[in-house]
Amino acid sequence: METALRYDAKAAAQLVAIQLTPDMVAQRAAVLRALVPGAGDRVLDVGSGPGLLAAAIAERVGAAGRVLGVDISASLLAYARMHFASMPWLRFVQADAARLPCPDASFDTIVCTQALEYLRDADAALAEFARVLRPGGQLLAIDTDWDSIVWASSDAARMARVLALWDEHVADPHLPRTLGRRIERAGFERVCVRAMPLLNPAFDPDTYSNRLIDLIASFATSRGADEADVDAWARDLRGREDYFFSLNRYLFFATRARERVGVAVIR
Repeated sequence: METALRYDAKAAAQLVAIQLTPDMVAQRAAVLRALVPGAGDRVLDVGSGPGLLAAAIAERVGAAGRVLGVDISASLLAYARMHFASMPWLRFVQADAARLPCPDASFDTIVCTQALEYLRDADAALAEFARVLRPGGQLLAIDTDWDSIVWASSDAARMARVLALWDEHVADPHLPRTLGRRIERAGFERVCVRAMPLLNPAFDPDTYSNRLIDLIASFATSRGADEADVDAWARDLRGREDYFFSLNRYLFFATRARERVGVAVIR
């Protein structure tokens, strides 16, 4: 599971802060509504990060079920193991999404949120998903098109410089544009997609976009951006009276089957 953004201890802490915002709590609730995990289900969370979604799913499937969280980041796995050790049917392992340590057809559901866009070979991961998911099982994936950012700024050129560097934090910053067809080619049917906008129309410290500022700033400076320029970018955003942020994520839902059909739009 190769990523351009390395989740060391600092980046992991920034990601956890993002995942605890009301915006991300709402996203996890939307995932649970779409999945409807039931008692006894076997669920795989690929790119499980700090484990918050996997834990929420584990609460739904109960002790009769099984939830496995897979991630490449040791820091994020350590957080997940420390915070969710009370559910023995929930485990977290370090593994590559393209080489899952799981038998064929061993899961009823796979969820993969904000992970495929980080992979150099998303198609290999999708093939693995098809292998370990039982026929008729469900796949839910969420990824972002980073061109969809709308962020009020007083310096458009500076914003463009920072966001151009941020594009480098993933392998494919525009993955949703091709993901539906790629899921279908991997052996899934009834591929559906819907937009999941993230909207922060006013500044609030406890929002996705405010927490994202810190993550982007750290990454941009690690990529050689001028620290003073990045600091000015962050101060400008946080100091605006007309603060506005919007970003589109896309939820893909599909069924594992031999037949292959087209992409639908969820309305």
